[in-house]
Amino acid sequence: MDGWRSRRRPVFRRMFRRLPCALLTLGLTAALGSTGVLVTRHAQELTGRGAVEQPGLDAAYAQAADGSVSKVETAHPARFATNLTYTSLDAPDDGSAVVRVTWDDTWFSADEGVYNHELAQTSSVLAALAYAESGYYQARENHPPYMENALASLGFGEVSTESYRYRSKVIDEVLDLATGDADGVAYTIARKRLDSGNGGPARDLILVSARGSYGSEWLSNLDLSRDEGGDHGGYVRAAREIGAEVISWAEESKALGAEVSVLLVGHSRGGAIANLVGAQLDDCRAQTGATAPFGSVYAYTFAAPATTLASDARAERYGNIFNIANPSDLMPYLPLSAWGYERYGVDLELPSVGQTGFDRLEDEMRSAYRESVGVECAADAADVLVARAACDNIAAEVGSAEELVTPVGALTAFRLLATNVDPVRILYSHYPSTYIAWMSAIDEPQMGMGAN
Repeated sequence: MDGWRSRRRPVFRRMFRRLPCALLTLGLTAALGSTGVLVTRHAQELTGRGAVEQPGLDAAYAQAADGSVSKVETAHPARFATNLTYTSLDAPDDGSAVVRVTWDDTWFSADEGVYNHELAQTSSVLAALAYAESGYYQARENHPPYMENALASLGFGEVSTESYRYRSKVIDEVLDLATGDADGVAYTIARKRLDSGNGGPARDLILVSARGSYGSEWLSNLDLSRDEGGDHGGYVRAAREIGAEVISWAEESKALGAEVSVLLVGHSRGGAIANLVGAQLDDCRAQTGATAPFGSVYAYTFAAPATTLASDARAERYGNIFNIANPSDLMPYLPLSAWGYERYGVDLELPSVGQTGFDRLEDEMRSAYRESVGVECAADAADVLVARAACDNIAAEVGSAEELVTPVGALTAFRLLATNVDPVRILYSHYPSTYIAWMSAIDEPQMGMGAN
């Protein structure tokens, strides 16, 4: 036995001496393999290969007389109600949720600067659908194209989700990290020929629904650099991409003799991007006047973080941008107004603890949530106190956005958030499904965002 041990000792020593080299070799092999995969994927993206193909628009989805979506091709009236299916993080089974919405073509010839709650409620669902679409581009066989199905049921004849093709799989998110390209966004752009109803000129509606934070795109929320106009560096690049696409689509419609209206929606980061696109289109219209390829612009954002340091963000020309926030949701308070950040347009808030009639409204919200998602809503309205206290504490110790991005500032903010905020619990107030339930339960939100 002692002889066996003595013979084995040199073997173990050699193994341990070689272990670092073996681990290094394995690490290099994994790194090289990963690099090879990323290089291959990058080449596929450049050549348009290797990604899930965009689904075709199923024109057979139509609005039936009883308001349901059926496989019977019928004409859409100017105004109707239908059920839309989206996905929710806490929905059971396949994660799908169903909500009833109203659609009315005449919304888009009305005054864009007047808040329209029916349009806002439908927009909250269209914003949630931007997340639901991602599943199709991750695993086409197991996920329906939620956005295409929903927009077909609303009468849209042209839908593009092309931007999802290289912005939905895990490998694409890793590649974006490697290339520093995490400031992009997946979005839907679609067109519907509206029913003029009175024989007037043709009008096209161009819809954009921007997806919220997804994968590596989360990092863009932390990019507090700003462009020459003071807009948030992590959002402005995506907003410019979408803005250019909207103008291109609008020019196509105008060339065919149609007047053009634009609807912009988004939740969370998608709401911030829609906010900036709305401001860009408003600026374009102010500069070009009657030569702009689009007329009215309707923008409805949900849970949007602040987007700009521009001093004129509340100017009258941005009065067509409505930013709806849950007071119990932390995200709309960030970056802090104490650091000078605003959103373009008009801020509106959902009901809050202490408001007259709040208990009744919350009961209606929770009932709408159960009906839509199939489970109880876990959002806690009392988190408004937590969110505002956390923001006040950060503002007291971190004096500016510039200070936040220093090691001391970042650690201070992280410490205060970790001490005071339960990230899982407060996230429920941020869910798109929570916003949808509130929008279904109320007649309209209130002005102002409260303490920010």
